[in-house]
Amino acid sequence: MYIESKVNDRVKNIVKLRDKSAREKNGLFFFEGAHMLEEYLRYGHTPDSVFVCEKSLDEYALVTAGIEKSRLFTVSESVFAKLSTEKSPRGILTISAFLTNNVVFIDKEPDYKKLTENNDNSFIFLDSLRDNGNVGTIIRTAAALGGVSCVLSSDCADVYSYKTIRATMGTLFSSRIYITGDLSKAILSVKNSGRRVFASTLGKNSLLLDKIELKEGDSFVVGNEGQGVSERIYKVCDGAVKIPITDAAESLNASAAAAILLWHIRKLK
Repeated sequence: MYIESKVNDRVKNIVKLRDKSAREKNGLFFFEGAHMLEEYLRYGHTPDSVFVCEKSLDEYALVTAGIEKSRLFTVSESVFAKLSTEKSPRGILTISAFLTNNVVFIDKEPDYKKLTENNDNSFIFLDSLRDNGNVGTIIRTAAALGGVSCVLSSDCADVYSYKTIRATMGTLFSSRIYITGDLSKAILSVKNSGRRVFASTLGKNSLLLDKIELKEGDSFVVGNEGQGVSERIYKVCDGAVKIPITDAAESLNASAAAAILLWHIRKLK
């Protein structure tokens, strides 16, 4: 099917998916780029629809070869410019249903036990991280290093935002992400499985990360970019750690701090 009008209903509905409320109402999200689509398909997902700019048809013929024709749409350059959120549009955009096997919401008491059932991973808990880039980068780093499950408080940046997905570089499609309305319950559930959970904070009572003896299963909490780990979450942790830094910087970016913590977890495996 060819779409050349910017007021086409499909076009208008895709643009609406930039807003979280529209994504949740429709159970759909979108992402751009051929590499992202390749990763998406590689992990067995089926797109709702794929939109290709008419000038990019030959370029993306291979990546779209296995997609049902009824799901493929060719659009004019002006239409794709309206659809795209990129400064330099890549010419291909995918619509997908929510990945319910990859992004799992836990908000009932029995659900919290699922965190540790058949799961010997460590955990990285994200407490109210609001920046899409930070959340996406942490998901990507956790996937790259392995052996870690990500648990996000429900007020973190939306994992289905195109900004977050862009930062994951497609690793969302192969990861298991948990989202909870009560991060403290999730932490307590992990602690009840025998794992220790440490808050990452610069407080005076925090132990230097390189001075404590970590053991397999140890997990960490990374706090909000401006406020750090909340007091409520801090209280349910086994203790606090801080990454040694020089006086040249007041603190580390949340995703940079998480990367260091994740590397220390990786070394325990």
